[in-house]
Amino acid sequence: MSKEKALKVIERLEGTLIADLKSLKIIAEERERDKLLQEQLPGAFNFTVFLTGLVACETLGYLINAKSRAVDTKNNIEHFLSRSYCESSAFNKKNYKDALVSLRTNLAHVYGMTGLRTHEVDKDLILCVGGSSYPEIISSQKTAKLNGIKFIELIVKAFESIKSEVSTGNDGSDIVRSISEK
Repeated sequence: MSKEKALKVIERLEGTLIADLKSLKIIAEERERDKLLQEQLPGAFNFTVFLTGLVACETLGYLINAKSRAVDTKNNIEHFLSRSYCESSAFNKKNYKDALVSLRTNLAHVYGMTGLRTHEVDKDLILCVGGSSYPEIISSQKTAKLNGIKFIELIVKAFESIKSEVSTGNDGSDIVRSISEK
C-alpha cells in the first residue's frame, strides 16, 4: 500500500510541477534564441524559472525527508540539494544552498524587489536563463550568474532518480515510506 501511494504522489508531481518545469525550460530556451519571441514575451522567465524550481526543491525535499513533518522551506530545500541526486552540482555548495533559500523567500514575498545580494554569497546574484551549454554558476569578483536552465535540469534529473527509486523500492524502503507518510 505504501508504494502504491508513493507512486501516485510521484505521478501527480510528474504531471504538474515537473511538467511545468520542463515547459518553462522549453519556453525560456526558445525565447532566448528567437528575436520575435523576445518581442512577444518581454520577460526572460528568469524569476519564474527560479521560483518554480525552488518550489520544486522545497516540495521534493519535504517528501523525501522522513523527519520533515511540517513545511520548512530552509530545511526542505537544503535537504533536497544535499541528497546524492544533486551532490556534484555547483548549486550544492553550502553558500549557494543558503543563497537559494534566501532567494526563494525574496522571490516569493517581494519578487526580487529588495535586490538579490545575500550575505551567504557576498556577490550580487544575477538570475539568467543561460542554457544547457553554459555552466550552472558563472562567478566573477562582484557577481554570481545563476543559470536557470541548468537549475531546472538538475531538479528534473533528481526527480527522475527519486521516481526510479520509488518504482524499484518496496513498501519498507526509506523513500517509499517517507513519501507515503506525507
